[in-house]
Amino acid sequence: MVISGRYLLLENKYYVILTVHDISKERVLKSSLQHSNEKFLCFFDNVTVGCAICDKDGKLVEVNDTYVRYMGTTSKNEAVNQLNIYTNPCINPEFKEIMKAGVPVSEEVKYDYEKINKYYVRSCHKGVHYFRFIVNYMWNAGGEVENILIIWVENTLIHKALRQNNMFREIITYASSISKIGFCSLNLSKSEQLMTPEYLKNLGIKEEIDMPRIFSNLEHAHPDDRKFFLEYIEKADYERMEPLFVL
Repeated sequence: MVISGRYLLLENKYYVILTVHDISKERVLKSSLQHSNEKFLCFFDNVTVGCAICDKDGKLVEVNDTYVRYMGTTSKNEAVNQLNIYTNPCINPEFKEIMKAGVPVSEEVKYDYEKINKYYVRSCHKGVHYFRFIVNYMWNAGGEVENILIIWVENTLIHKALRQNNMFREIITYASSISKIGFCSLNLSKSEQLMTPEYLKNLGIKEEIDMPRIFSNLEHAHPDDRKFFLEYIEKADYERMEPLFVL
């Protein structure tokens, strides 16, 4: 309860007016908001991706430790109220225009730390990294953007793996066409496959088909080879197996 009072003079007599306000609901709401804020800050500070909150003009007002680590600065103070996401030279101009329109973003950003050091902020990192750049917004009651929420997810290892995988495919395809030796790679657990035209030709198959279908019956294989293959595939479903190479 909140009690307040004041004196009132009427006909040379003083009266006291008391007002009583029940603020039970307000206290419950305040406690709930405080609890929610504590949970948010706990998540914000400990999540293993970079997080930043900007004002509507793009100035960073809060960042977590992972964001500082990705940025390569020595502390949050070098970012908060110092940097603006719209002046970051590694953010594509197209993404910045989308953000100014209040549209969510989820794209890959090439983070060149040479540019960061030269045009944005002093960073301890060098070279190039890749990040998934995710943007969303907090709106006020009038339907206007109040804050910009940014999440950075490190994508460098995935990017390198995909690039190396593409190079591997190109090398295998070229070597197979030159040598006339067929090649096939089949991942049973992920349903991923790589095969060359020479492999299908050597099996007597004219069109590209689903590889698990080939290995399900092995109608083109010798009976002894068929038995060996099927036993290998059956074991591979429930135990770790050494890679099987067949030419």
